[in-house]
Amino acid sequence: MRLWPPFKKNTGNLVPKKLALSSAVEGSILRALGNSAIPSMPASAQKAFQVASNPTAELRDFVEVIAGDESLSARILKIANSVYFHRGHDTETIEDSVNVIGINEIRGLLSASSLAEIFPSRHPARNHLWCHDLAVASACKVLATEILPGQEESLFLHGLMHDVGKLLLLQRVPDDYAQILKSVQGGKSFQQAEEELFPFDHTEVGHLIAEKWRFGKELTRSIRYHHIGWEELSLDSAENKLVKIVKGADIFAHAAGVVDWQVLTNIKASANEELALAIEYLGLESSKKREYLAKISRQFQTDYELYHV
Repeated sequence: MRLWPPFKKNTGNLVPKKLALSSAVEGSILRALGNSAIPSMPASAQKAFQVASNPTAELRDFVEVIAGDESLSARILKIANSVYFHRGHDTETIEDSVNVIGINEIRGLLSASSLAEIFPSRHPARNHLWCHDLAVASACKVLATEILPGQEESLFLHGLMHDVGKLLLLQRVPDDYAQILKSVQGGKSFQQAEEELFPFDHTEVGHLIAEKWRFGKELTRSIRYHHIGWEELSLDSAENKLVKIVKGADIFAHAAGVVDWQVLTNIKASANEELALAIEYLGLESSKKREYLAKISRQFQTDYELYHV
């Protein structure tokens, strides 16, 4: 069973260039989850997200955001003094810590910290979903070095946020989502299982979140369209280059099996069947499939140690 079928919604054969969630779909989401389902983004997360996603942000911008958050400050100091970054002497200030860790890694850390604060839940699936988001972010970083050098950190953020709709669904309707997880474990895709209960899926929920929180067009497209079929995406390569990488990263992350969760067992098997197609449409070398999977596994382990909260 293929778990990445062409997008089924009424979009025609092309991915729409103009992003817009229909009022009917938005109404369905709000009726199911509640009119107040999408609150304002937490202030601390908003600041961190804005700086992390700003390509022109400077060191002082990162220092200001980190210094204003006591728990984040403690984490940054701890990371800067970890074995991974330690340079033979302790780092005692936020500015020194940012210099030691590096702005690119700090972007990833702030993005991960932002996501960890979004739609918290005590449901045991919450951590597994977050880990998959991180795995896709790690895969995005690896694939970007091959396909779109210089966009690694931007795509890392896209990977982290690609399934944000699932986090809201799990928080707002945990019993329904537990049923969805059982269906996924039984062999269905998340979209298929979601659409058996709701007149929408997690990509549309994520789209609504992205609109409400003004994520920007490129990130919104990745959230909404990363399950569209390869042929549809290839028809508009300039618009969809980032989406294609996120879609590919999702498949690679599942195939690598870096998130040890029984719910994903069938998806892992299906993703391995999808790899050849993903490699073809991404313009990668088929002979390097094992190398790509190994790099993604290593990158995830590094990122997990740095960003897991």
